[in-house]
Amino acid sequence: MKLLLDNCVDIHAKTLFPGHDVEHVLNRGWDSLSNGKLLAAAADAGFHVFVTVDKNLRYQQNLEKLPLAVIELDVLKNRMDELACLAPFISQALERAARYRFVSIKPDGSIECLAERVPSK
Repeated sequence: MKLLLDNCVDIHAKTLFPGHDVEHVLNRGWDSLSNGKLLAAAADAGFHVFVTVDKNLRYQQNLEKLPLAVIELDVLKNRMDELACLAPFISQALERAARYRFVSIKPDGSIECLAERVPSK
């Protein structure tokens, strides 16, 4: 699966997604794009999932119209030790991202799913 890490995610977090093609916004030169334009560019470039720690994204974007799935890593601080605590739950969140447009991994490992994708007929 092709994943894009948001500018606000520690660049070393790539290691939390073994077996996936993971890039960081900085490597794409997209660090100055606003969230809406960034999500559109990511979808156009063939990314399947956008990973962020931005807790406001869910309120700033229309979740029903997200061009790709978003996984929110709900951490207090964007540090690798906090991000690594969510590692055991990432594969489950990625599975749910196939069905939902927005998936949040909470600090206790629970997963919140919003904006279920409607199967096309």
